[in-house]
Amino acid sequence: MGKINAYMMDVQHFVLDCYDRNGVIDKTTGIKTTSDILAKVRDEFGGGIAIDIAQLEIEEIEGGCW
Repeated sequence: MGKINAYMMDVQHFVLDCYDRNGVIDKTTGIKTTSDILAKVRDEFGGGIAIDIAQLEIEEIEGGCW
C-alpha cells in the first residue's frame, strides 16, 4: 500500500506545482489550461489512475477545497 500512496502523492504534488497560492494556474510554468496539466501528467506518470488522481486534485483546487 505504501507504493500506491507515494504514487498518488507524487501526482498530487505535480498538479499542485502547476498552481499558485491562490488556486490559479501558474502561467509561468508554461501551462495554461487544465488540459495542459492532464497532458503533462500523462507524459510524466502515464494514463489511467494518474489522470483520475489529477482530475480529482484539479477539482479540489479549482473548487476552493484546499
